[in-house]
Amino acid sequence: MMKEFSTDNKKIARNTMILYIRMLLLMVVSLYTSRIVLDALGIIDYGLYNVVGGIVIALGFLSGTLNTASSRFITVALSTRKLEVMQKTFSNILFVNVLLSFVILIGGETIGLWFLCHKIQIPLDQMSILTVMVNIISSAYNACIIAHEKMEAFAYISLIDALGKLMIAYSLIHVMNSDRLVMYGGLILFMQLVNRFVYSIYCSRNFPETKVGFLWDKAYLTKMFKFITWASYGSFVSIGFTQGLNILLNIFFGPAVNTARAISVQVQNAIVLFTTNFQAAINPQLIKNVAIGDNLSAQKLLLASSKFSFFLLCLLGIPLIIIAPTVLNLWLKEVPEYTVVFVRLMLVISIWSSIANPLRIVNQAEGNIKKFQIYEGTVLLFIVPVSFCVLKLEKLPELVFVVHLFVELLASYIRIKIVLPKIGMRVCDYCKCVYLPLTIVFVLSVLFGSFLSLFLGDSFFSIVLLISLLSLFLIFLVYEIGLNQNERKKIVEFIKTKIDR
Repeated sequence: MMKEFSTDNKKIARNTMILYIRMLLLMVVSLYTSRIVLDALGIIDYGLYNVVGGIVIALGFLSGTLNTASSRFITVALSTRKLEVMQKTFSNILFVNVLLSFVILIGGETIGLWFLCHKIQIPLDQMSILTVMVNIISSAYNACIIAHEKMEAFAYISLIDALGKLMIAYSLIHVMNSDRLVMYGGLILFMQLVNRFVYSIYCSRNFPETKVGFLWDKAYLTKMFKFITWASYGSFVSIGFTQGLNILLNIFFGPAVNTARAISVQVQNAIVLFTTNFQAAINPQLIKNVAIGDNLSAQKLLLASSKFSFFLLCLLGIPLIIIAPTVLNLWLKEVPEYTVVFVRLMLVISIWSSIANPLRIVNQAEGNIKKFQIYEGTVLLFIVPVSFCVLKLEKLPELVFVVHLFVELLASYIRIKIVLPKIGMRVCDYCKCVYLPLTIVFVLSVLFGSFLSLFLGDSFFSIVLLISLLSLFLIFLVYEIGLNQNERKKIVEFIKTKIDR
């Protein structure tokens, strides 16, 4: 059993490549779609849609929790290679997802309706609630595809979704201004229903464990609800501080600043897709190794996922931080105020947050998540009240992102102190292998990029030259400082093998 689930580097590399091709196509389509939607809705309506949609998702914070629980339990069940275990797991997860989706509906029509209509005077978007419900029900099928590491199907279905949203964006141009916001929400819901149908058909044809009705298992449901209870706290915190900052910006500065933040989130999501895809390829094997007690393989995968996620984001994020004004001017017809600084700060936060997810995966795979969720969640919750106090002292919207960054760095220390003992790894070894080289690479590359920007202009040739020189410098730093001797040796051997072929 131990050997069977050891690290499969070839499968990880293949799945990563598939997901990167998917990501590149999605990034182009997503960014272009955002530009069309912003142009069609206008700055105010686009900002309001993000506020309303964000609050509805906040009411449905269980969505993130159920995605986490689905992935964890299905992947662990898959490691047993027993069909009855896999069927029981999938059935119970599907039952829980359907049940809690109706909890979201009730919450959205009660608490959500009251808050939006009485506190910030924005009409409730009913279709956003239904969209969250569909996403929750679909999470079991999505998790099943990823657990089986069938990334081709995941990529194809995602592309269908992205192209559908592009068509929706174009359709807004031919609708009267007063109807565009409602129509946009309705068509997004329709696309989620299409995705739900496609995922169900694929899973039923390829995975026998999904061809089963509701199989009740009281003991298993109890175990699952216990996991969900503690995981929901972490999801609540994540959605809470994210949307809390959105509401703070709306209260202090109005919808126009929400639009600037929404655009920065779009850029952040597009860049973070690089690490999301890499981690999606490596997470199933990481979970399986932790589940069967193969600590050595789990440690190697944890270090690889942490380091390469960070380096991939640096390779994309740091050049974009340097040339953000030029990129935003080329992308958008009108760049809202504060967008440039928001994009830069969000990218810095994303780069340093990229090493958190591998630690969360190890914690979830081990199963005992109570302590981790309480400590990490409590620290992250301080982002909103601290930001509120800071804004009361100095009304600069970018300060909320500075607060977020410092709290995230504090949470990083808490994560490693709790998670590393679960796989028999020392904190000092992790810091030496991860934090030390990552900090050196990040600081030197930002300084070099800033130095280049002082002497190069904003012409097309200058931008291409800056990106090329900065990328080469980053690759050099990663190879010489970021990788250990064994990792450099493997890369050289891989390149030689490809050249020989």
